[in-house]
Amino acid sequence: MKNNTLDRDLLTIKEFAEFVGLTIASLRHYDNTGVFAPAKHGVEAESKYRYYSPLQITTVKMIRVLTEIGVPLKTIKELTQNRTPEKLLKVLKKHRDITADKIQFLQEVYSIISTFTELLYDAISATETDLSVCEMPEKRIIMGGKNDFSGTTEFYGEFIRFCNASYEPKLNLSYPIGGYWENMATFLGEPSRPERFFSLDPKGYEHKPAGLYLIGYTRGYYGQTNDLPAHMAAFAKKHGLLFNGAVYNIYLTDEISVADPEQYLLQVSASVKETRRVSSRSLYNQF
Repeated sequence: MKNNTLDRDLLTIKEFAEFVGLTIASLRHYDNTGVFAPAKHGVEAESKYRYYSPLQITTVKMIRVLTEIGVPLKTIKELTQNRTPEKLLKVLKKHRDITADKIQFLQEVYSIISTFTELLYDAISATETDLSVCEMPEKRIIMGGKNDFSGTTEFYGEFIRFCNASYEPKLNLSYPIGGYWENMATFLGEPSRPERFFSLDPKGYEHKPAGLYLIGYTRGYYGQTNDLPAHMAAFAKKHGLLFNGAVYNIYLTDEISVADPEQYLLQVSASVKETRRVSSRSLYNQF
């Protein structure tokens, strides 16, 4: 059957399929549709045998890559029958751009999942009746404009305005959204009315600074802070802490993970500095 040097180098369809990681059925389909033909058809059994050259391994692997990235078999057939570098380049550039968009989307999804995972870990480990003082890392955020609650007690009007405003980078509402106050005094005065809203989007140009924060928790529906602001103020006075920066709140759990709105878990972190030496960077005080 193989009576010359070329024939001795040929592979059976089974051998070739194993080399390139395709099924025999796929190779037969490629041949029957004109996408990829074997180097030689056998004369036995009405040419049902197929033989492939090792040189074809790279070609069929490229066909498999094109198929996996979504290039239609019709387009692949046209390339294989009338191939030029320019035609292949055009196809590859188009699908490279499509793939880049998919990668960007998956990176965004991964970032959102990671953000919620971090919040849920904090929620599970939190003791809501405790206050603590600890170092917090910097967080990149997208900060909204100043809220205007004049003439209304509604929390949601300004929240919706934040969600609909234009930002650079563009606001992705899949990320958690929190509230911001410039200092503890404004938080104590209007704990249910953030001066601004922010998104925990790591692509943001603004940031929540790294530093020492007094952290507290409370449960309740959006906008409810209960007696947490007063407890934080009393704790700071007792332990020699001076509020010296912004206050942030974020819901560690909400409707995504908790069925009862009264059980949403809010975390408030207020920037502080010590006015006297504290023995530990982690303080606890139960009310």
